[in-house]
Amino acid sequence: MMAEALQRMGLREAVIKPTVGASGVGVERVSRGHEADALARVRAVTGSPRLLVQEFMAEVAGGEMAGVFLGGLFSHGLRRAPASGEFRVNSQYGGRTEVVALDDETIEAMTRVLRMLPSDPLYARIDGVRRNGRFVLMEVEVNEPGLGLHLAPGAGDRFAEALLRRMGAA
Repeated sequence: MMAEALQRMGLREAVIKPTVGASGVGVERVSRGHEADALARVRAVTGSPRLLVQEFMAEVAGGEMAGVFLGGLFSHGLRRAPASGEFRVNSQYGGRTEVVALDDETIEAMTRVLRMLPSDPLYARIDGVRRNGRFVLMEVEVNEPGLGLHLAPGAGDRFAEALLRRMGAA
């Protein structure tokens, strides 16, 4: 079934991951012809009955961009970079996160993604890479993502203000 998914999607390489997960656990890179090995690695660490298959974005080697939104408003940008030879940006795989300034075009693209969600989350992290000069969405994180609040001056205060507005207290 995994081989069929790669073929149907026209991919030579992909990333597979549990539909519910955290911190890169059970996330594997897979290439055509090696689907069984990657699937076995995922199954060894997670009991997830369903998996997501997404295109492997080679651009992640240069770091993925993340826009943090608090109460629907852009707060700050992050660059999440993998360790050398790794594709996962999570810290347990050697990844690192730093605050970066995102350009207006990228922020606008991320904002459009946020507006497509079925409800307005209190917080969200919109992750992607730049490909051929355009922002390409990789993931929308709305359930306990790392927001880098400790890295961006004032972000903790902005989060508290968004929470108070949501509660009707501000």
